[in-house]
Amino acid sequence: MHSEEKIRTFIAINISSELRKAFTVFIQELIKIGGDIKWAKPESIHVTLKFLGNLTVSRIEPVCEAIQKACEGFPAFRLKTDRKGAFPNLKRPRVFWVGLTRIGDDRLTGLQEMLEKALIEIGFDKEARQFHPHLTVGRVRSPRKMTEVTQRFMDYHFPEIEFTADRVLIMKSELTAQGAIYAIQKAVRLTK
Repeated sequence: MHSEEKIRTFIAINISSELRKAFTVFIQELIKIGGDIKWAKPESIHVTLKFLGNLTVSRIEPVCEAIQKACEGFPAFRLKTDRKGAFPNLKRPRVFWVGLTRIGDDRLTGLQEMLEKALIEIGFDKEARQFHPHLTVGRVRSPRKMTEVTQRFMDYHFPEIEFTADRVLIMKSELTAQGAIYAIQKAVRLTK
């Protein structure tokens, strides 16, 4: 008897091509400094709404159905980039990020809470950490050249870019030696 295939799954929102271009320039600047950081591939940057972990294939369909149902009638909304920072903090960074802020009402948090509720109803655990909408730029592997990297990261003027969040994506993440490869399993449209 072989075990059912597991798929690393998360729920996300994509960013615009304009924002991807800005990340390409930003990350190229940061790479020049050196340091031991796994920088994000601009084509892979997204807003994670919830990480679901390794799911059996049979669990994917109920997840897609729950997300589809939760998104019914939910309007598309605008987001824009704002401040930069690091988790847990800039003195001991593990993850560098660019933050997102809402334009108008806080639909992003509302959407995330609604999806969280829908997933709890089908047996997923409630997220322990508070939701902080951000775009991961890089993950620190070792502290080499960390002061210079942190300084350049914070000094860099990253543009404020607006984009529309109009789809919720159920994503598959495949870990490879070259980094994670993402594929959309299902896209759920938000209403215009």
